[in-house]
Amino acid sequence: MPKSAADVAVRMLMGKGQTMAPQKYPSSPLVRRGEWPKGHAFVPPGEGRRPGVALMEWELRGESWTDEHPHDEFNYVLEGHLFIACDRETVEAVTGDVVRVPAGSVGRYWAPEYARMLAVYAPNPQGLESRTHAYTRLE
Repeated sequence: MPKSAADVAVRMLMGKGQTMAPQKYPSSPLVRRGEWPKGHAFVPPGEGRRPGVALMEWELRGESWTDEHPHDEFNYVLEGHLFIACDRETVEAVTGDVVRVPAGSVGRYWAPEYARMLAVYAPNPQGLESRTHAYTRLE
């Protein structure tokens, strides 16, 4: 019986005999770690090479966060109102919007009141470092 192109591609990528079983990443409360916004990493970015994505839930409450990554970063706004500045452009995002900050760009995120996001970091196969620039409380 002929296999579909998708079946063949999956076998080539995964290797013979390997399966693609689902993995569950359990929920947990959002917690503050030092001078970082409250968050929870479902799939942590970790250090070094990362061939897959990282997935995190995080929030800002009258706060601002600025960082720079060697990979694209996507933020899906789950609740609230978020502002994002990057490369001299500022966008507003509300519940349901997705904003991408391109690899190598400094992104500043702020929520005067509240915003909860789901962040997806693109793969980082070279293991290049991310940089944190600032975390501040807004007045």
